[in-house]
Amino acid sequence: MITYYIVVPILYLLSYLPTPVLYKLADVLAFVLRNVIGYRRQVVYTNLRKSFPHKTEAEIQQIAKESYTHLADRVIENIKCLTIKPDEYLKRCSFDPESLALLKRLYDEHKDLVVMIAHTGAWEWSGYTANKLNDYITYGVYSPVKNKRLNKLIVDTRAKTGMILISMRETSAYFKTTYTERTLHYFFTDQSPSNADNAYWTTFMHQDTGFFYGGARYAIKHNCVPVYVHILQVKRGYYKIYVKVIKDDVSNTSPDEIVEGFANLLEEQLNNHPSDWLWSHKRWKRQRPANK
Repeated sequence: MITYYIVVPILYLLSYLPTPVLYKLADVLAFVLRNVIGYRRQVVYTNLRKSFPHKTEAEIQQIAKESYTHLADRVIENIKCLTIKPDEYLKRCSFDPESLALLKRLYDEHKDLVVMIAHTGAWEWSGYTANKLNDYITYGVYSPVKNKRLNKLIVDTRAKTGMILISMRETSAYFKTTYTERTLHYFFTDQSPSNADNAYWTTFMHQDTGFFYGGARYAIKHNCVPVYVHILQVKRGYYKIYVKVIKDDVSNTSPDEIVEGFANLLEEQLNNHPSDWLWSHKRWKRQRPANK
């Protein structure tokens, strides 16, 4: 509790700094994480070497260096979320015009959406931008943190643009709920599933990889259109959001097809922009079950 009352005011003070200054702090943080602490250094290099077997060691080193900057930028951007104003995140995160038109068309056609998203680019700022620029009622599933005050701070920060947060503890009831308004549901789909036996397994980045079924199953159950969001860093601190439909009609679709579509699009993105992902995540810590 004491730590909370010390750390949170410091974070708020930092959040009021101009964003360019925060990126300078991110450079320091990236250097410390990589060269001083060596934060998950072995995990990062193992993940990269297995995912890009044809790249040279010099290329792997460069991607690793850039990925630590990616991680540090996400930290400072999340701090900035505490006080960021709409004019700034709308300036820094913009939709590809065709993607924005796609969202409007789907809304006008009374289609509910499941957004299957990965930890690439500025996902927090992009969510703020999406909530401001479309008419959907947005929901997001999140994993609560143990500290109740910190958890409330996170929920309040994410909810200030209108997103309704659903705790993972409430997902059973959430999956059964039928909504009367047009809805958009965010599902992070790139993390390692806790239950390997209840996951979709495929070859992804040259490795056996399990994926969550949650977004795909929700899309089928509630007849939603599953879409993939590609957040591209145009330059540091500025992002373009692209939306691609995974399946137009899920009535005759299996969850496997939807998750495979997500995995293929994410793999394409990582091959083109390899440093824009959290390679420090222990993504491949679980083995494919024999029956998968």
